[in-house]
Amino acid sequence: MDIYERTPYYYETDQMRIVHHSNYIRWFEEARIHHLESIGIRFAELEASGVVCPVLEVQAAYKQMVRFGDTVRISTRLNFYNGVRYGYDYEVHHAGTGALCCTGSSLHCFLDREGNILRLRRDRPDLHALMLAELGKE
Repeated sequence: MDIYERTPYYYETDQMRIVHHSNYIRWFEEARIHHLESIGIRFAELEASGVVCPVLEVQAAYKQMVRFGDTVRISTRLNFYNGVRYGYDYEVHHAGTGALCCTGSSLHCFLDREGNILRLRRDRPDLHALMLAELGKE
């Protein structure tokens, strides 16, 4: 599990200074990229090498409002990997109170630039090993 800390920007809020629901999905992406980089998968290098990781599914459940000026901690955990697809779970907590503000999940796959499915065990064994190690399945 990885923790990503973030303070909402004003433009992410509505007239009541409450963070708009769509921004949580963006935060999930930021936290996911942060986590991948923490385990040795540099996202810019990944894309430069021709690997893209589109979102297949995303889900969010909103529990408590986050307002402008709050700081949140996003817990990110790789929950699934089968060599072609991978999934994440997310929890957004208010940094000051610890209150759970949002939970979510996302599912992704590995493709080449032409949109063909990559099987990491065969096509990118270096990435395959990192993903397995993160799940504790080395």
